[in-house]
Amino acid sequence: MLTTISITFGEQITIELKDSVTLPEKEVTLGDIAYISCNDSDLLQKLNNVYIGNTPWPGNVRKIEKNIITSRLLDAGIDPNEVSYGKNDFSMISVESITITGDEILQTAKDYVTSNLSFSERNEEIVVEADRPPNDAMLPFGGGNIRMEVSQVNANKSRGRVQVVVRIYVGDKQYQKIPMYFNIRHYEDIVVASKRINRNDILTAKDLYIKRVETTRMPGITTFDNMKPLLGKRVLYTILPDKPLTQNMIDEPAAIKKGELVKILVKIGNLSVITKGIAKEDGYKGRVIKIMNLDTKRELYGEVKDDYTVKVIL
Repeated sequence: MLTTISITFGEQITIELKDSVTLPEKEVTLGDIAYISCNDSDLLQKLNNVYIGNTPWPGNVRKIEKNIITSRLLDAGIDPNEVSYGKNDFSMISVESITITGDEILQTAKDYVTSNLSFSERNEEIVVEADRPPNDAMLPFGGGNIRMEVSQVNANKSRGRVQVVVRIYVGDKQYQKIPMYFNIRHYEDIVVASKRINRNDILTAKDLYIKRVETTRMPGITTFDNMKPLLGKRVLYTILPDKPLTQNMIDEPAAIKKGELVKILVKIGNLSVITKGIAKEDGYKGRVIKIMNLDTKRELYGEVKDDYTVKVIL
């Protein structure tokens, strides 16, 4: 049922609000949300073009009630006391939209993270896992080309928990900014202890084996993917079974054992004197140990040069 109203200049106007309308993203006019009839074409055009507001954000609705229309009619120079309405007290406005699913957003972000990873030359596996998938994104339909741009908050971080931001644009306008978190896990085949290895033990093949290990929390730590460089090395610390061996855990074995006979080299200017002595402690190449001169029974300190020679420091 339509309601007719008369305004000061005697024209009959009929207005009926629509229950609901779905519009492209735009400024909403009275003609978008109501059926209007009037004998005066100029007046009809004026009523149809009365500004109501803007369409809501995609995925939302906007309720336009009569008090809003009353205010807009006043702005247009029409006396609202001369206007009556039909059976509907309001109109619900939604906007034409298109949906990008959370799975699509997640895959775009994951592809970005994966493409920026660098792999080592070793047998390395990197697993990228999302903390939580995002919700679907609703965007206005027909507003222009839709694109997603991804950036990483800490661009230098390539392992552990990282944050990225996905920005969704329609044309040149940014509609969504979505923060996302990924866990980047690194796995490598590296050398681990096959049993408990005690301090100062010399490594053998029986002490070691290759195992796939997560190395996410081992950045900058030198591990080994081959047992060969470790064989014959001395262990500096006790190593428990299945613990990865790292560079800081090993050293070269003693070049000279405590109690072994050594050649003592003494240099005074251009004069070199060689005599025999006994090592008072284990000696490692390049390090200083205590020795005893067998002739004088005097204890001295010297640098281990090789398996037999100690150069006395004067």
